[in-house]
Amino acid sequence: MARPAEERDAFYMARAIELARKGRFGAHPNPMVGAVVVKGGRIIGEGAHLRWGGPHAEINALRSCRANPAGASLYVTLEPCSTHGKTPPCTEALIKAGLKEVFIGAPDPNPANGGRSAAILRRAGLRVRSGVLRKECEALNPAFNKYMRTGLPYVTVKIAQSLDGRIADAAGRSRWISSPRSRREAHRLRAESDAVLAGIGTILADDPLLNVRGVKVPRQPWVVVLDSSFRVPGKAKVFRNERVLVATTRKASVSAMKKFRGRARILVLPSEGGRVSLPALLAGLGKIGVSHVLVEGGGKVAGAFIGLGLADRFVCFVAPMLIGGTASRNSLVWPDALNAGRKELGIRPRLVSVSRAGPDLMLEMRFDRCSRE
Repeated sequence: MARPAEERDAFYMARAIELARKGRFGAHPNPMVGAVVVKGGRIIGEGAHLRWGGPHAEINALRSCRANPAGASLYVTLEPCSTHGKTPPCTEALIKAGLKEVFIGAPDPNPANGGRSAAILRRAGLRVRSGVLRKECEALNPAFNKYMRTGLPYVTVKIAQSLDGRIADAAGRSRWISSPRSRREAHRLRAESDAVLAGIGTILADDPLLNVRGVKVPRQPWVVVLDSSFRVPGKAKVFRNERVLVATTRKASVSAMKKFRGRARILVLPSEGGRVSLPALLAGLGKIGVSHVLVEGGGKVAGAFIGLGLADRFVCFVAPMLIGGTASRNSLVWPDALNAGRKELGIRPRLVSVSRAGPDLMLEMRFDRCSRE
């Protein structure tokens, strides 16, 4: 029995969304995109954008076709590209393949391309329908969407804490609050990011490597160290990574910075309250192509991003553990003046999901503008 047109289109676009998620760890800073080629009521080709710099979803879908795609329909989660970049424009390939119609999920937020593809395809004689499962398709790429519209990276803050909101005891012991499963999930968060950020306090206390392990990625993310006085030791494990950026201020020693030439990119930024200006840092990261930064670090760094309204997403792993104590370390710290200036108590992010990571809870939250006021 034939499906009604609206149900049919939603069915094929849902499959394209499923395919798009295959690019979670490899496509960024490009968006995750999925595509399905349909002819005679059956899928004859599927594809996803799997790797930055690699073929786009539409091209992979056409190459996989088990029958001639001439006269077929294409369902794609994001508006096809119409400009030359690392690959030729997909609109040319769709026209050359002889497709009869294209169903688009979300518009491209890239101002260089947004809105152009439909006009190009229509001029070539193809039927185009936009907005099929638009909300679901847009939700695939929050980082890409923000970066294209603002030039600023999407910010995810990640914390692993005890039930009573602690990340370490008074002696600084934190291993291990979270379970092995939670730590694997944390590496997956790193793998979907362009940069992993930590403060100098975390570097000095824990000497983390901050790279992706246990997840196959085409390239490791940037490792960003917040260090206003440039105290990072030369033997720190972070320098084992290929792409390291140290964000500092003008109060840092010039001679100390010279010692790291060739080992790290150094970004000298304005200071706020003696610390690196986080808005200036995000602008600087955006300029080098970072569209998604994962903030890992102590309570002050995580609290600064959230307290200043710079975080977009908060992922919190909560372990079934109580640490207690009067001098143990809180998971989020910001000046009391910020609380005093708010009309209502606290910041209320929107809860997106709750899941299990071994014995721990994994909570994902988003910061809507209204939740910060």
